[in-house]
Amino acid sequence: MQSEVGNENVRQLVRVLVVVALATLGASWGSAAAQPVDADAAAVRRAVEQFLDDLGNRRLDKLPALFAPKAAMAVVRQRDGQWTTTHQTADEWLAGLKAQSPGTMFREPLTNVTVHVESGQLAHLRADFTVVVEGQVRSHGVDYFTLVKDAGAWKIVNGSYTSIPGS
Repeated sequence: MQSEVGNENVRQLVRVLVVVALATLGASWGSAAAQPVDADAAAVRRAVEQFLDDLGNRRLDKLPALFAPKAAMAVVRQRDGQWTTTHQTADEWLAGLKAQSPGTMFREPLTNVTVHVESGQLAHLRADFTVVVEGQVRSHGVDYFTLVKDAGAWKIVNGSYTSIPGS
């Protein structure tokens, strides 16, 4: 009888230790996976956030310097229940923005950001976003940016995003 009670106590202790170990590992894995903490990943995020800040504040003259040569943009947009996709060079995309005069200023805060950097030269950023105009969410979606390091600076080689109306 005592050995059965002792065995049950050992089993309960093992269960508790396993639960604690899994919770500890899950917390450390989750935080590491959520956002790599290194200088390149932080620089990539800053480059994308600078791009979005310049874009939202209509500082369109600053945008060309943030793109790599022959960069591209792809937009997957949902309107009235229909999906459309556009593919443009960054130059074509910028020309379209400049034609929207004066254009609407907006903020595009990012959430759930993940950054992957390869060999310190190639990076990919994925983030959820909302487009906020005068305090109201106008659209939301997912941003994907691919960047390359060019002369020591991160440059956008591809920007792609979904755009869905509303919050």
